[in-house]
Amino acid sequence: MRRNMFFVLGVVIALAAALTIGIAVARGQGGSDLQALAPAELLAKVAQNTPQTASVSGDVAWTNDLLGTAALQLPGGDAGLASLLRSGSGRFWYQDGKIRFESQGSGGDLVAVLNGATAWVYSSQSGTATEFTLPAWPAGGGASEGETSTTGVAAGVDLPQKIQEMLDKLAPHATLTVSTDTVGGRDSYLLVLTPTASNTVLGTVRAAFDGETFLPLRVEVFAKGDAQPVLAAGFTRVSYDEIAAGTFDFSPPADAKVEHKTLSLPAELEGMMGGAFGHPSDASTQPETSAEEPAALTLDQAEAQAGFRLAVPAAPSLPFAAAYVIAPPPGGAAGSATGEAKAPVVVLRYGEGFGSMIVVETLVAETQWAQLTSALARVPMLGTPSLFGGHEAYQLGTRLGSIAAWRQADLAILVAGSVSRADLEAFAVGIHE
Repeated sequence: MRRNMFFVLGVVIALAAALTIGIAVARGQGGSDLQALAPAELLAKVAQNTPQTASVSGDVAWTNDLLGTAALQLPGGDAGLASLLRSGSGRFWYQDGKIRFESQGSGGDLVAVLNGATAWVYSSQSGTATEFTLPAWPAGGGASEGETSTTGVAAGVDLPQKIQEMLDKLAPHATLTVSTDTVGGRDSYLLVLTPTASNTVLGTVRAAFDGETFLPLRVEVFAKGDAQPVLAAGFTRVSYDEIAAGTFDFSPPADAKVEHKTLSLPAELEGMMGGAFGHPSDASTQPETSAEEPAALTLDQAEAQAGFRLAVPAAPSLPFAAAYVIAPPPGGAAGSATGEAKAPVVVLRYGEGFGSMIVVETLVAETQWAQLTSALARVPMLGTPSLFGGHEAYQLGTRLGSIAAWRQADLAILVAGSVSRADLEAFAVGIHE
């Protein structure tokens, strides 16, 4: 299981967090001999076959046009991991749970190496090499070297049926189609998700999978009406040949400033992971966990459970769908106006699918809001509060959606949606207690 976890992590790094950074790669010319697959069949093959890949390497590239010129003003500039939020290119290697990733961009070179219990990150612009000691996997976790992903994850599960059930839930909100393409020099399947909502600014999400290994090779996210992706990431050339073991060695440059940091898992998360991956004999000692979603409530039910008066749109442009109450984690969440108790977070959803809008709110003390706004003020792309739907709000508009946040009486309120700024602002008008 440990190997499979690192493999998934490797794919994420290779795609450079596929939904936050991306690439522009040439379209294939067709002519593929791949057999036709329905979306459910393709997703089942991806789940079953991707973790079987022993080695993968290749050239990767990404572009990010989500924020436009605002991306130039990200905190931290172009140094280190922040450089991945710009366009760039690089190389990626994965083998036996080990990962190496190198990027080249306007912010200098970046090298990240994961080799066992340690990881190195080196930025040529800052001249700093940081060694991270990773948290230990919970006792009883992990799988033997020969264990496949289907042994621990899908044993006793009808995977095609589970995937079909997921697609059935998705069906009212999006259509899925499968075609073929050539990506990274490989015949590939192209899965395309198209939202059905008329008010969303999201156009399509396109994911390419190797037609033989079913490894994810590319992800692209398009705004509605755009011919070029707003976000995309993937391989421009891929190989499954064995990789030399020395590739995963790393020594800081002689002139680098070397730092050492230790990462640890929160106690709650470590307990959850131990319960999920520990031996059956340990089950009685592991805390019970649940993957169930919070219960959908009415507005009155949510208000009663939260313990404070909710702020809601007076005349919402979309019908109310559901409310959810999330209990504050130990040591986290905002306090009440008096600072004596922690308040739950309430999520209100209006509309359905990709065109829905949400309102998130919780009680927050004035001192806590001051601390939060002080942090927000250091994010150049947010600027200073300005009028939004009748509220002095911090705002962020992107080509894939918009978000705004403000304090109203004792409430911190956030509204968001994959909709235009104008639609979100119209929705926010009249939100009151």
